[in-house]
Amino acid sequence: MKKIYFVTQNDYKFKKFKKSINSSLFEFIQLSESTPEIQAATNAEIASFSAKWAADKFNKPVICEDVGLYINTFNGFPGPYLSQVEKWLKTDGFLKLTENVVDRSAQWEYSVAFCAPKKEPVSFSTFPKGKIAERAQGKGGWYADKVFLPDNDTRTIAELLDLGIYKRNKDHYESLVDYLEKNFEFK
Repeated sequence: MKKIYFVTQNDYKFKKFKKSINSSLFEFIQLSESTPEIQAATNAEIASFSAKWAADKFNKPVICEDVGLYINTFNGFPGPYLSQVEKWLKTDGFLKLTENVVDRSAQWEYSVAFCAPKKEPVSFSTFPKGKIAERAQGKGGWYADKVFLPDNDTRTIAELLDLGIYKRNKDHYESLVDYLEKNFEFK
């Protein structure tokens, strides 16, 4: 079985990844390390940079993930800066920011990148759409999960997580595994 390392210090993120994939060809192992956080226009760029950096630094085939929330009325803000912005705004800040906003539409960018040592990274992304709620609901997830309503649902991601029924879009994971099964060979 081929070993691939998922680089994160977040145990929950790794468990979510492992639970979301289905492959008998690979053993996915958490590599509890941090990577440099670059500023870039997309989460795919950030994940790709991190994967390239980690693959070369640790001399292992690696996967890195990055997530952003793009609020349309703010030209995509906070976008790839979500983790930094969440530290400042928290849930109440997101609500205050969107208080008098008519267009509350938003989308996530879930990006995952793979890189082998001394190779170029490849990334895959999904873009689930929805809108920012007018009030926070639920306890699960991150701050933004308490105010994001997925398309075709009246409950926030946090509420769905609380009920154990939220199915995060995992097309990016499935595309990655499909790519690895067709293209990745090493000893």
